[in-house]
Amino acid sequence: MAVFWKAIAAVLIAVTLGLALKQQEKDISLLLSLAVCCMAGVVALRFLEPMLDLLWELEAMGSMESGVLGVLMKAVGIALVTEISGTICTDAGNSSLGKTVQILGSAAVLFLSVPIIRSFLELIQEILGKL
Repeated sequence: MAVFWKAIAAVLIAVTLGLALKQQEKDISLLLSLAVCCMAGVVALRFLEPMLDLLWELEAMGSMESGVLGVLMKAVGIALVTEISGTICTDAGNSSLGKTVQILGSAAVLFLSVPIIRSFLELIQEILGKL
């Protein structure tokens, strides 16, 4: 948990520095935000590793169709990257680009989910056919 507290401290320091730099050096303030977001993402991945391992174990135990969990993990990753990117765009003063990034992320997640939706529809047809 010490890594968590250090990451939170780094984020708060970056916010303070960003506010101080924003009036004079807006570009440097934005780069600082990007760097700290990347650092926080790496820390978050360290915390998520045990959960990912557990999910892979559950997939193996449940005999889930190959790739379903991978698609779900990609969707979560896209959602997180989209949220962070959209927020950075909004903080940089371009909220229209932030909203565009969110729309792009939603479209990407929908694109990824097409095989899962098709499998679900096939399962429903199979169940209805047996009735």
